[in-house]
Amino acid sequence: MVRSGEVRVIEAQYGDGVLRPAEGLGLRPGERVNLIVVRLPDPNRWDLARLAKTANRDDLALAEQGLAQWAADGPQLPGIV
Repeated sequence: MVRSGEVRVIEAQYGDGVLRPAEGLGLRPGERVNLIVVRLPDPNRWDLARLAKTANRDDLALAEQGLAQWAADGPQLPGIV
């Protein structure tokens, strides 16, 4: 059974196989946590040429419009403040 406790959104940077939180976590040494990773918007990862080959024109147009807005707003996690 998994019990959920406090949920906090904390930005972290990944490098050399390690996630480094931008702020202290207030955890005891050795304490185990559950982790959900949500990548921040990064237009450099979007391969619109690949999307164009696999989708129809309507899909590509919608994706181009939606990706720009998503990058501006950042990901929204419902129910998490």
